[in-house]
Amino acid sequence: MAGTREKDVILLAIVLGLGGPYYHDASACLVIDGKVVAFAEEERFSRRKHHKDSRSCAVAAAYCLSEAGITLDDVDEIAIAFNPAWPTPSDTCTDADLIAELLDPTLFGHHRPRQVTVVEHHLAHAASAFHPSGFDEAAVLVVDGSGDGVSATLAHGTTDGLKVLRQFPFSQSLGWFYETVAEHLGLGDWTSSGKLMGLAGYGNPDRYSLDFLNPRAGGYHLDLSRYGIRPDESVDDQYTDLRYYRRLKTAYATAYTDLGIPPHRRARTYTGGRTIPDTGYRTEHADLAASAQRLLEQCLTELAREALAATGTTRLCIAGGVGLNCSANGRLAQLRGVEKLFVQPAAGDAGCAIGAALEVALRRGDLTLPGQAMASAALGPAFAPGTVRTLLDDYGLPYRDHGADLPTAAAGQIALGRTVGWFQGRMEAGPRALGRRSILADPRHTHTRDHINDHIKHREPWRPLAPALLAEAAPDLIGTSTPHPFMIVARQATDTARRLIPAAVHTDGTLRPQTVARDATDPYAALLASFAEQTGRPPALLNTSFNHEAEPIVCTPRDAIATFAAGPLDALAIGPFLVRKERRN
Repeated sequence: MAGTREKDVILLAIVLGLGGPYYHDASACLVIDGKVVAFAEEERFSRRKHHKDSRSCAVAAAYCLSEAGITLDDVDEIAIAFNPAWPTPSDTCTDADLIAELLDPTLFGHHRPRQVTVVEHHLAHAASAFHPSGFDEAAVLVVDGSGDGVSATLAHGTTDGLKVLRQFPFSQSLGWFYETVAEHLGLGDWTSSGKLMGLAGYGNPDRYSLDFLNPRAGGYHLDLSRYGIRPDESVDDQYTDLRYYRRLKTAYATAYTDLGIPPHRRARTYTGGRTIPDTGYRTEHADLAASAQRLLEQCLTELAREALAATGTTRLCIAGGVGLNCSANGRLAQLRGVEKLFVQPAAGDAGCAIGAALEVALRRGDLTLPGQAMASAALGPAFAPGTVRTLLDDYGLPYRDHGADLPTAAAGQIALGRTVGWFQGRMEAGPRALGRRSILADPRHTHTRDHINDHIKHREPWRPLAPALLAEAAPDLIGTSTPHPFMIVARQATDTARRLIPAAVHTDGTLRPQTVARDATDPYAALLASFAEQTGRPPALLNTSFNHEAEPIVCTPRDAIATFAAGPLDALAIGPFLVRKERRN
C-alpha cells in the first residue's frame, strides 16, 4: 500500500482530489484517514484569477502534499471531478497525457500516476456539500453552468452516501442564464457573474418579464424556441466543442436586446498609466439584473422544495457555482421546511477537489458519515513569523513586533479610521475572505466602503462589502444566533445594523455576514473583541478579500507586501508584525 510509512509503522489512507477540470478554478485537496488536511486553489500560486485557460492542479497539489510531509508516490488514490470520456460512463482514467496535464511530473520527482479515479462533476459538488456538513441526512442541491452534461442535481444524502434523485441537462442551465445577463450588461465574462448580484440590489425586479424561463412545481423550464433553440432539440453533440454554448449566448443576447437593452460595452479611460472602465450603470441595467436575480431565486426555491419533499428532511446542502450567490442562499435559508443549511464555502468548481477526495474516501471506507462538520475554511498555506520577518527586512520595511498583542494594535489602527491588510494563519478556501487574508476597516461610515471599492480594490462603487462580527453580536445585527461562518448566506440587516454598521449594509437592506466565535487563541476573534473594547461599538468590522480587482486573494507574505505597497492601505498586520505607512500631512 502506497500509504505505508515503514519508518513510522503507520498505515495512512491518503486520497488526493483535483478540482477545476474545465480550464478554470483548478485546485487540490488532500484527505488523510477521511479528514481534509489541506486544500488550495491554483490561482493563488499562479497569481492568475481563476487560473483561467489551464487545468493544471500541480502547484496546489504540491502544497497539499508538503503540508502532510508526503510525496505523490505516497498517495493511495487520486480523484478527478469530471469524466473525460463523457458521455460514455467511466470509473477511471488512464490517459497519461491528461494526467500529466493535471499533475506536471516535474513537480513530483517525475512520478507519473498511471490512473486516476473519475468522480462525476455534480457528484463531486454534492459530496463537497454533504460530506463536510455534519448532517446524517440532507437534501442536496447542486446548480452551476454545467459539468459532464448536467446543470442541476437534486440528491439525497444519508450515512450511506449520496443518491441522485433528479438532474437537469446543460440545455436547462440556470448558471449559464445568469452569466449571460452579466455579460450582456458589460460586467465581464462568466467570472464576473457575482457582480450581477450586487447590481440587482439597485433595480426593480418587476420591470422585465423573462418569460423564456419559468419556475414551476418540481423545478423550472427553459424554452428559447423564439430565439432558435428548442428545449426538445438534441444537442449533446454540441456540448464538448462549445457549439451549443455559443448558440445559447447568441440566443440570450437576442432575448435581452428584444427587451430594449442592447449589449453594453463599458467605456474605458486611459489615465495614470492604466485604463479605467466606466463603473456606472443605467437604470435598465439594474432592473434587468434585479429581474434575473429574482427569477433565479424563484427557480432555486422550486428545486429546493422538490428536494426537501423527495427526501423528507429539513436539512439542505448547497454547492455548484450558483451556490456562491449569497442573496439566493439567503432566500433558501428562510424557506419553510429548511431548519438547517450548509453551503460549501468553495461552492464553485475549485470545491470539487474537496468533494471528489471525500467521495473516494467514503467509497474506500476511510470516511464514516456523518463526519465532523466543516467549521473553518482555513486549509491553505501558513507562514512562520521568521519567514515574514526575513521578508520585511529584505524589503527594508519598518515594522514593530507586537507578539500576542498584534490584534490590539491592529484594532487601534482601525479605530483611528485606517484600513488594514490582515494576513494571519492558514489561507482560506473559496473566494470569500474569512479573516485570514482580509482587508479590514471600520464599518461605521459608508465613505470607508467607497474608499475601499474605488482606491484599494479598483472596482465598481456599487459593489457591497461584508461584515465580520463576533457571534455574540449576531442577534442584534443580523437577527439570529445561527452561525454564519462562511460569508455565503445573506441576511436582512436589523435596524441596529443599519445604524451602527451602515458601510456593511447593501442598498437593498441585506448584508453578507461572517460570524466568529469568541476565542482568545484566535487573532481574528481577538481583533473584533479589541475593536469593540476600544470604541464602545459592536464587535464588527468591514471585511473584504485581500487583493485588488485584477489579482486573486493574496497567498504568501510576498503577495501581501506587494499588494500593500501598491495601494493606499494604511497598515499591514502580518503575523505578529504591524507595518504602517507614514501619512502625509
